[in-house]
Amino acid sequence: MRFAYADPPYLGYSSFYADLHPDAMDYDDPATHRALIERLCDEFKDGWVLSMTSGNLHDILPMCPKAARIAPWVKPFASFKPGVNPGYAWEPVVFMGGRKRAREDETVRDWVAANITLQRGLTGAKPRIFCRWVIDLLNALPGDEFIDLFPGSNAFGSAWADYAREKSPLPSLPLEGAA
Repeated sequence: MRFAYADPPYLGYSSFYADLHPDAMDYDDPATHRALIERLCDEFKDGWVLSMTSGNLHDILPMCPKAARIAPWVKPFASFKPGVNPGYAWEPVVFMGGRKRAREDETVRDWVAANITLQRGLTGAKPRIFCRWVIDLLNALPGDEFIDLFPGSNAFGSAWADYAREKSPLPSLPLEGAA
């Protein structure tokens, strides 16, 4: 199966990434987010996940298919800005599709609690627990293709590679002394 994770510059926050990506400022235009969602729907029919800030939910959710679900990333530890109260301590994640689960499969929650990352070299770098939850949301398995459309810190790509390595069966080795 083929999946995607998209964590674009959030609408209104593109200036944080202007020095890091030549197209970052394009994401201050809602039309760019609409085009991204269309791409996700067209190219990743098996499933996709899109991160955003809670302040963008009213703008971006109407661009998503009605079948899309919203899941929160709750941040027990988050950075608080002076004069902003209540503080922003969650982010919505919109997801579509995923591999069907069998009745006996473990149920995955439609929320995750994970602290923000610090000093990862990039504002918004996602913690490993969050990345593993994204993988679980879509029920991705080793051998699937899972593309991070905005690799930034490579947190997601690294988590996917580790997951695929951990969950892949070990190759069969010949028994010692066997002919």
